Amino acid sequence: MTDYRLADVPLFAALAPEVCRELERLSSVRQVPRGTVLAVEGEPVERLFVVHAGRVAAYRHAESGRQAHIRTDEAPVVIDKATAIAGDSHLFTWTVLADAVVRNLPREVFGELLQTEASVALQAARHLATQANQARADYLTAATDSAQRRVLQRLRSLSDRSGTVRLPDGQAGLADELGLTRVTVSRALHQLIDDRQISMRGRTIRLS
Repeated sequence: MTDYRLADVPLFAALAPEVCRELERLSSVRQVPRGTVLAVEGEPVERLFVVHAGRVAAYRHAESGRQAHIRTDEAPVVIDKATAIAGDSHLFTWTVLADAVVRNLPREVFGELLQTEASVALQAARHLATQANQARADYLTAATDSAQRRVLQRLRSLSDRSGTVRLPDGQAGLADELGLTRVTVSRALHQLIDDRQISMRGRTIRLS
């Protein structure tokens, strides 16, 4: 597990090498298979999860039993930074979507780092501001845009430079991300195809 360095994670990229090495000494790294639950909504935050490889998703669960997908994060990423800063309970249940390599950093170590390393504090503040702005944008989009427009906007955000989108979790995963039914997403995709805004083959979509 020695190939997975904190210096390769954006939150820690500006730290001095000796600080990164000390943090690595104080933390542990493990391989985590798909389907593993890293954190459960409502449980106290005891550690910060640094995802070096793989993909994870955040969910909220309603009293009705319905599961709402909040977002999916790709490595390298640090999840639940805001909750770790607040020292509260986990807001979401975090589940591994693709086999991952995860570092567990004790929350108290992260707290000390925020107080002593300006680069980490600044990066965390930027993340919180970006997250807040994105949450506002997502709320407005959900409240005002049609399903078809929401699907197209999400595809644009996922596309590479050639305009290609690969959906690792298929239409069901896209529906989960947008809080829509799979039927609604399927209809939106077919309408976008009819309108010649996209073409689709399997789980690969190309924007026109």
